[in-house]
Amino acid sequence: MKLTDKRYSNQIFKNTSFRNGGIAVWWTKKRFDTCKFLNCDFSDVLARGCRFTDCIFKGGKLQHFSMGRRTLVLLRKSIYVGCTFERVRLRNLGIADFINCRFIDCDFNTAFIAASFQKCKFIGNVHGCVFCGPKYDNYYYGDRLSYLISNKGRLQNVDFSEVNLTNVNFRGGIDLSTVLLPESYLSSRLNGRYSLTSIGVDGFAFSKDEALKVAEQYCNSNKPILGGDVYLYENGHIELTYANWYCERNSSETLYDYTMRSYHVTTDYIRKFPNNANFLFGFVIDNE
Repeated sequence: MKLTDKRYSNQIFKNTSFRNGGIAVWWTKKRFDTCKFLNCDFSDVLARGCRFTDCIFKGGKLQHFSMGRRTLVLLRKSIYVGCTFERVRLRNLGIADFINCRFIDCDFNTAFIAASFQKCKFIGNVHGCVFCGPKYDNYYYGDRLSYLISNKGRLQNVDFSEVNLTNVNFRGGIDLSTVLLPESYLSSRLNGRYSLTSIGVDGFAFSKDEALKVAEQYCNSNKPILGGDVYLYENGHIELTYANWYCERNSSETLYDYTMRSYHVTTDYIRKFPNNANFLFGFVIDNE
């Protein structure tokens, strides 16, 4: 089906195919208000400068829908306001802003690069995703122009509390201060172990009691502890306190002596923190 008008209101597109046999279908500055797209095929569609307001996308094929594209001469973003996406595959969100949108049981498995989300809610499973922040990374952005005209992966007042997050990373200095993450993901803890991926760190931090046990395990395995960082877990968020410790190896030390000394430096430092506080401790280990 070819859409020739610039504006569509209160229309229902059901089992509609917008594809064009592999040839690009450009939707430029089109506006959709309170429209329903039910089991539609968007495979060849590239949206640039479009606006979707209070629309519903349910089922169908959206994995090849370029939801926010640009050209060298047309730099407008597409905007989705108050839209609901349910049981759809989303792979190419592009340069787009999503405001007050809901994503229900959607299949992402993509990198959210130039797309931004404000007051959005995610429900169901979110797997295999990367949320890229304001730091430019040519691996994800591809070119600086897309980066400069986008909102740079902003997450503002986004609710993930009803989501099962698996294999999800937040990178590029993305601000999560207003993001509500599920306890199961943020804590991701087994006996006091907390995932640090929410602040862009690939690893774990440990509660005080667990950190002391981990330090002992490293010592027993003859693994020196080079140092570590201290984090604060408060109101469902992990923050870096910029407190840290380190222990360098002396030129005359054997590996055993260095391991024992680093163990004592580490445990003495950790024990200085109060037992009833929400401090977490991450380790830097010598794996040579």
